[in-house]
Amino acid sequence: MATARVIPAAAATSCLFSRTPASLNRRAGSAGGLCFFRRAGAGGAPAPLSSSRRSFACSAIYNPLVKVKEEGKPETLDYRVFLVDDSGKKISPWHDIPLQLGNGIFNFVVEIPKESSAKMEVATDEPFTPIKQDTKKGNLRYYPYNIHWNYGLLPQTWEDPSFANSEVEGAFGDNDPVDVVEIGESRRQIGEILKVKPVAALAMIDEGELDWKIIAISLDDPKASLVNDIDDVEKHFPGTLTAVRDWFRDYKIPDGKPANKFGLGNRPADKAYALKVITETNESWAKLVKRSIPSGELSLV
Repeated sequence: MATARVIPAAAATSCLFSRTPASLNRRAGSAGGLCFFRRAGAGGAPAPLSSSRRSFACSAIYNPLVKVKEEGKPETLDYRVFLVDDSGKKISPWHDIPLQLGNGIFNFVVEIPKESSAKMEVATDEPFTPIKQDTKKGNLRYYPYNIHWNYGLLPQTWEDPSFANSEVEGAFGDNDPVDVVEIGESRRQIGEILKVKPVAALAMIDEGELDWKIIAISLDDPKASLVNDIDDVEKHFPGTLTAVRDWFRDYKIPDGKPANKFGLGNRPADKAYALKVITETNESWAKLVKRSIPSGELSLV
């Protein structure tokens, strides 16, 4: 039996390239809002409402109540976590939640709550890209130990597998949205949407693929106002950046696989670099949804 819970999403004030269903834009305002692209018909590209060279004019305020709808039982192959709008229509946590909220604030969709081990992820090849538990050879996947931070994705980003990043050993993107490690103290829920500040980035190389890890903190965390860049993380969350790197370096070793590697000198990059990664991967996502790049098996719905 499907169940649903309501989670409030943030009001948007500005954005990079975004696409949001009209059903989520109920109220327009002249004081700035969400810029979005309408869904096109079958086989067509989304058409912009208005645009400038690098960003897009804002035309609506994004302030819906998004429901999390669970289908199937947790820890089964059938379990799915969908997002639905206030009319009950399914929306994609990858494509339909706006990325940027202005002033360096971004939406973050939780896939894996902290202190849990089920490997949950957005199903990028299924309609409406629900969150499900990853599988290998038909079996549900678990990390060998709990992850100690909330983990999930930045919507409207994509690591292009055809792009070789010259700054990170020429590694190609992993064909997924950009991952986020949220370091705040609270344990979140699957499908929850948080407003976060990116403060650092780790360039993980997983079996030759570039798999960015953006380090961020939720705005409602008690220390959020104190943490604005990489040095603040070391000051207020001492040892956390090293712990995050070591966790992702080693988590495959118990399965007999080699440790993951990291580019950029094996060190985390600062906030400015994290924002650069977000901008570039948002632009890659824009090309994907405009059909400028072949989507392969990825769902654009």
